[in-house]
Amino acid sequence: MLNNLISVKNLKKSFGGIKAVDVQELSFIEGELTSIIGPNGAGKTTFFDLISGFQNADSGDVFLKANNISNSQPYKIARMGMVRTFQLTKVFDRMTVMENLLFSGSNVNNDSFLRSIFKLNSQKVYEKSLKDKANEIMNNLNIGHMADSYARELSGGQKKLLELARAIINDPEILLLDEPLAGVNPKLAEDILSLIKKLSEDGITVIMVEHNIEAVMKISERIVVLAEGSLIADGSPSEIRTNNNVIEAYLGKSDE
Repeated sequence: MLNNLISVKNLKKSFGGIKAVDVQELSFIEGELTSIIGPNGAGKTTFFDLISGFQNADSGDVFLKANNISNSQPYKIARMGMVRTFQLTKVFDRMTVMENLLFSGSNVNNDSFLRSIFKLNSQKVYEKSLKDKANEIMNNLNIGHMADSYARELSGGQKKLLELARAIINDPEILLLDEPLAGVNPKLAEDILSLIKKLSEDGITVIMVEHNIEAVMKISERIVVLAEGSLIADGSPSEIRTNNNVIEAYLGKSDE
């Protein structure tokens, strides 16, 4: 299909003989909000690692906008428009919230030692524009009041918001979210869900790994289910809810 942004073919990864990912074929469509679910150990995060360049597959191919990115570095994939967050947040604890965003959003072409000393007008305009954008994102995520706080001072939920802010400051086409609700209180989880839905409505293709099935059913347009590394179901929330393979993967077979 022409509107496939990400496609994988015969993607395999094992650890010590244990199969972590074994997906024959799977594609993600432009503009769709998709959730990936499955029991613990289903290979969800490993799958994310493989398509975002943080691990190399044993075999198979990953395509991003028809480009084979199977052996590409994560920063190159990010520059192509696909960014991700992590199950365990990865922020710069010794930087402020604002500094985290400015670092993540900075353009490599504008970062040099000489430019930092002799600031051209164009550089000043660029820095002001980036700072204004960072402020707007922080305010939209309700962390604007913590702009000057060090990241280490944030709660776990606030760090999730900061990591999300860092991911979207460069206007990605595709956003991979690895358990964005993990360790977050119910009120903040609702806020994060609303933000994810808005990002999708704004045109970002969102793929989310999440254990909160209620949240997944609430906002997903499509749900992909993995079990023991393999694809066992793919469909709408209503289809997945009644799928026998999914029920057995979570609850076991009736004779077990």
